[in-house]
Amino acid sequence: MLSILGYTARLLIAMFVIFGGFNPSGYSYYHWIQQDGGNWAVKLFVGLILTVILYLQVNAMWRSMRLVGTSMLTIIVLSGVWLASDLGIVDLHDRTQFILTIQVALTMLLGTGFCWSHIRYRLSGQMDSENIAAP
Repeated sequence: MLSILGYTARLLIAMFVIFGGFNPSGYSYYHWIQQDGGNWAVKLFVGLILTVILYLQVNAMWRSMRLVGTSMLTIIVLSGVWLASDLGIVDLHDRTQFILTIQVALTMLLGTGFCWSHIRYRLSGQMDSENIAAP
């Protein structure tokens, strides 16, 4: 079952992948691999881990929400960004704030999509399952 703690954990995992891959602070995987030298085997391993986690999140979101659900959630998140911009909470003309806002929006999108099956089950009682063929 999904709880607030479970949803928050999924959001934090999405945030780790999004902000760990790139962020404007200069401390990210992108900036790390731009540095000369270092252990390239470790850099490759960390990059593959980030890629696999991102793939799993996107795949889980797509399998539970499909095109319509993903599109609707994207529209909701982007309208929230627009509202935050209109209220003066974020300045989308500032490059750093724009990048951070897009990254937070992607975090919300991936985190919610990652646990959408649990949310839908809690709201409707309808469970998701894969078509499993007996051997």
